[in-house]
Amino acid sequence: MKIRAAVLNKAGAVLPYSISKPLSIEEIEIDPPEPGEVLVKMGSAGLCHSDLSAINGTRPRPTPMVIGHEAAGTVEEVGPGVDDLKRGDHVVLTFIPSCGHCLHCAEGVRRSANRRLQPTQQARSCQGAAGCIATEPPFITTWAALPSRNSQPCRDGRW
Repeated sequence: MKIRAAVLNKAGAVLPYSISKPLSIEEIEIDPPEPGEVLVKMGSAGLCHSDLSAINGTRPRPTPMVIGHEAAGTVEEVGPGVDDLKRGDHVVLTFIPSCGHCLHCAEGVRRSANRRLQPTQQARSCQGAAGCIATEPPFITTWAALPSRNSQPCRDGRW
């Protein structure tokens, strides 16, 4: 599926960014959700200090990369094996997924998991698209396919 994403092609941009233009909005291709993953249509996404540190080069990241790791959206499709989310669920996305095994996860408090996914798992949604890579699920996009454990359902149905 073709999506639009904010891509950082080279770190170390100088201020002001309105002139150096370190980000570009590009069309990239993502795969449908694999087992354990969901496809989320983004409703909102944030650019935080960590993203700015990747842009200015103080937090080195491989480029090109899709930036952003704070977002909310709506589940549009679930991959095989996902039984805790369904199409239409409103979710808040996190780059620190639940592990599914620790005490917090067992109690249903997904935001407090004790371990992170390996980078190859985190980066799948944009690998192979115009050379794009990521070390965390990229969220400044129109859509994202990511592990369901990165999705915290909103209890009241709104984000």
